[in-house]
Amino acid sequence: MPRPLSQNQKLIRRILRVNHAGEHGAVSIYSAQLKRLPVGGNDLEVWLKETMSHEKEHRLAFREAMSPRFAKPCRALSVWSVGGWLLGSITSMWGRTGILACTAAVERTVHAHLEEQIAFLRHHDSELATLVERIQFQEISHLSYAEEGLGPESGLAASLRILISCATEVLIALSTRGDSIRLRYRLRAAIE
Repeated sequence: MPRPLSQNQKLIRRILRVNHAGEHGAVSIYSAQLKRLPVGGNDLEVWLKETMSHEKEHRLAFREAMSPRFAKPCRALSVWSVGGWLLGSITSMWGRTGILACTAAVERTVHAHLEEQIAFLRHHDSELATLVERIQFQEISHLSYAEEGLGPESGLAASLRILISCATEVLIALSTRGDSIRLRYRLRAAIE
């Protein structure tokens, strides 16, 4: 009979499930944005392709980290696919500003989650903490590029940022059936 999982093991599995699903959604966002972007010689096209390749690498890294920890992918990956595709499609209608505001909002939201995860994982799974830190480094570069490209935030960018941040949090909560909210509280409690 298998031993019951510890609270920490459950948290680690949830972290992997949420992170893998988030990267899956990010790939959908960038795919939709690239599809709607005018082709040819655009620096934004080059950046989107590179960023999407990072997100695919991150998704694969989290997927590979699942097996040794007996974690399974989120059952609602289709929610991430559809939600990401819609978000990417809608924000691309506002061109460069919409695309960069989307990236800035999503990455800022993700950054807060990753910080909490890293603080917990340093004490409970140092190998996974190192992986999340490596991925976070690239995510911060995506955020920096987006914020620099936006420059001083316009009314449109500010509105999009708020809406997208809220949508990202809702998508995370819905697709994890509230697990992300409980995870956040459990991580904070485990760190303290």
